[in-house]
Amino acid sequence: MGLNALQQAVDAASQMGNALSGADREYVVQFAFQTGDTELTSKLLDELSQPGVDREAVYRRFNALTDFKPDWIRSIENLLVSIEMYRMQEEKAVRTLTEILSVFGMGLSEQEVKALTPEQFKDHADILENMGEGENHGRRDTGSSADHTRGL
Repeated sequence: MGLNALQQAVDAASQMGNALSGADREYVVQFAFQTGDTELTSKLLDELSQPGVDREAVYRRFNALTDFKPDWIRSIENLLVSIEMYRMQEEKAVRTLTEILSVFGMGLSEQEVKALTPEQFKDHADILENMGEGENHGRRDTGSSADHTRGL
């Protein structure tokens, strides 16, 4: 199992933009997972990114490099790849969410963010919203008298 190769393949394929089709990306990720060989995966990416390449020929050539496996084993591997890709996306989302929350003064760690239930998270968001309103009702106090209401 090549999780390192999988991570590198996902990163490289996403950096290539529209040079690869969805099927090509899936094939590259599967190949990386099955072989664990980052060098071969890189060669596969290079070949598939060439304009006018016969993709089926490339697939056949690189399939010869992997051992034949029954369909049920390939199905399990596909599920494992999907789970790993989901885990990587979840980590990125939690990291981004933690950074956003810290900007708003909510110093939660990534583990704490993962542990929050949706209801608890909503409670934290409500607290932040109420903190932002405070006395000035969402307006910034610039120190000028225009920010303050005067009674007559």
